[in-house]
Amino acid sequence: MEAATPSVAGVAPTPGTSVPSPPPVEHLSPHDIVTYFRCPFEMELHRAQHLSWRTGQKVMPLTPTGTTPLGHSPLPPPPGESSDAQPGRLIVGPHDLLLYQDPDESGLPILFPPEQSHAHAFVRQHGSTLIDQLWGLSGRPDLVVRRGDGQVFPVEYKETHLWEGYHEHHGRFFDVLQVIAECRLVEATWGSAPRFGVVYYGDAQGGGEREGYVEVPYGDLQRNWLQQAMTLIRADKVRAPVPAERNCQHCEPNRDGLCRYACKGFEELHRNERQEPFSRRRFY
Repeated sequence: MEAATPSVAGVAPTPGTSVPSPPPVEHLSPHDIVTYFRCPFEMELHRAQHLSWRTGQKVMPLTPTGTTPLGHSPLPPPPGESSDAQPGRLIVGPHDLLLYQDPDESGLPILFPPEQSHAHAFVRQHGSTLIDQLWGLSGRPDLVVRRGDGQVFPVEYKETHLWEGYHEHHGRFFDVLQVIAECRLVEATWGSAPRFGVVYYGDAQGGGEREGYVEVPYGDLQRNWLQQAMTLIRADKVRAPVPAERNCQHCEPNRDGLCRYACKGFEELHRNERQEPFSRRRFY
């Protein structure tokens, strides 16, 4: 007996015709989630800019012209308790392994001796980008570490010259968002959910004296938040701007003169900063 062709939305298909495939799910990266949290229009501009570079054709952002700006991010912050910053270098034991390192990221801290690194072999076999086909997520953590007890977790490196006042200057949701998404990539790639991800801060000009790290919890609450956040981003067909000095001063599209909603142009935002002595500047 010939198998029946499944119906779509309760309507039986015409004999001899095929059911159309559903549209592909919009693929997202940890960077997309971070920029959407800060400003959805920044995410759109960034994606359009990079797609234009890759294809050689001008790609316009999804946001309609004349969209009313928002006063705050449409994405709620992730759940979980904040962790205190731990001073000092991330300790590597003799049985720990470096499973992955972003091959295109320069200036990463050297934490592992060569005999404890499997990063090059992994990239040769699997490629340089971690891909979660189930969730439609892909990205590149700076490092992925396996402890001697089998625990696997991502490490995101942030270079900063101000270790003091972590919670004032560097305790941003942005780093937390990024690491939560990278934990999901580790979970999908190695088949084991990390208990946490690490944001590792290093003072490149301080001889390592101001190094430190934060462990960001990753459990059911964070996993559910990430899944809901990705659903919200994909459902948002407007992606309105959130103009604010704290957002615009770090926005790459604003730096390139692409944002018509910016509260201030990039040059205006950084004019006073260039006049300050180097030792007084803040790096975020």
